[in-house]
Amino acid sequence: MEVFAEEFDPANRSLADALHRSFQVLKLLMLVLLTLYLLSGLTRIEQSEVGLKLRLGRIVGTGAGEQTQVAVHEPGWYFAWPYPIEGWLTVPGPAAERKIPVDFMFLLTKEEKATGIKGYKQGGTLSPLRDDYLITGDANIIHASMWVKYRITDAVAYVSNVYPMPDPKADVMSKEYRRYPEYTILRNLVRDSAIETAAARRALKIRGEEQDAFLYAVADRLNDKLKELDRLGRPLGITIDPATGIIGRKLAGIEPIMPPRQVQEEFDKVQAADSHKSQAITLAQAEAQALLVNTAGPDHALLASAIEGEFELMLELSAAESGSASGGSGGDGEVARLRPMLDERRSQTEAQLRSASGEVRHILQNAEIAKDAIVKEAKSDYEVFIKMRPQYLRNPVIFMSRLLDETYARALDSEGVSKVYVPQDCLEHRLQIYRADKIVSQSKKEKERKPQMGAKPKFR
Repeated sequence: MEVFAEEFDPANRSLADALHRSFQVLKLLMLVLLTLYLLSGLTRIEQSEVGLKLRLGRIVGTGAGEQTQVAVHEPGWYFAWPYPIEGWLTVPGPAAERKIPVDFMFLLTKEEKATGIKGYKQGGTLSPLRDDYLITGDANIIHASMWVKYRITDAVAYVSNVYPMPDPKADVMSKEYRRYPEYTILRNLVRDSAIETAAARRALKIRGEEQDAFLYAVADRLNDKLKELDRLGRPLGITIDPATGIIGRKLAGIEPIMPPRQVQEEFDKVQAADSHKSQAITLAQAEAQALLVNTAGPDHALLASAIEGEFELMLELSAAESGSASGGSGGDGEVARLRPMLDERRSQTEAQLRSASGEVRHILQNAEIAKDAIVKEAKSDYEVFIKMRPQYLRNPVIFMSRLLDETYARALDSEGVSKVYVPQDCLEHRLQIYRADKIVSQSKKEKERKPQMGAKPKFR
């Protein structure tokens, strides 16, 4: 037995050594696998992304109770316990802009998508089963193609209510992309917003001068729907910029907003007429503004408001005075209240008139000159009256006769008065009334002609 044991000792030793080495390799391999397993929780969040840590399928946050705030991790390296204990989700950050197409277009052939529409009237009839469109507030139909640009601003809400997310590099026109909730939810919200907005506007305005305003209104309406979802506790974590969130999408040179191609030509004619009308209105408004500025200066609106206010107070005062005259109660008190108000408003209006420029200033200056001339003439007439009054009182008959003779003389000497001499011994008188343009020349001839003897001059 001893001999037999001695013969197998080297083999046993070799086997034992082999097993020992195998166990050493196995332990090393297990250590490597354990290390790799632990390192699998090391994750890098790329730029323009944010990350959320999941523990047993739930998002990990900080704090406690109602003050809990979810930890949204910025770009960088982070560690978590390996799957299935913990894991990471990354979504585009607030700086990353995403977009999807939303169309209300008629069916386009492959050739039309590549080269554009040729022959708008060759499209046949519209079919709700095949073509898409918007109905406007004036019962017209328009087509629209839009890009919806958005950002994920609340990663937690997005992951909770929208996730799974399509690959950011995926083709947004592919059928696979359109199966994701992100596309279907946003598309339905945008379609509802566009339908509601178009129903409150005119087709020509949407296609023409208010096209940008229409797109802005769709974005505002979409934001309202997103806020409503927030209020109902189903936030999407998505934000739309009102100015750039909805923009027109051109397809091979096709207009982003257009009428049905069957009536394209008629729409163009109507839109050209509407554009001409708008230009005429704009020109008229510019001319009116220039006329107002030339008339009363740049502050013409304030002057017009002051005059209108004064006129309204005058009407109120007139009505109060009428009520007071008829014995109405409170009429005298109302008159006493309105009269100083009217005086103050009148003073303000006159002050604004004096400070106005343009033709109003020239009119006021001419009025002042005319007023001064009238006042001076009245003063002069009064002085003449005071000077001649004693002579009239001494002998009124002689004074009036002399004054009449002087008046005759001035009339006969005036070139602006037509004179006619009528002999007293004639049985029939025929007068030739000269036209106004011949009075002056006739007066010159009368100066050269002497009166007939025995004739009494008459004038008118």
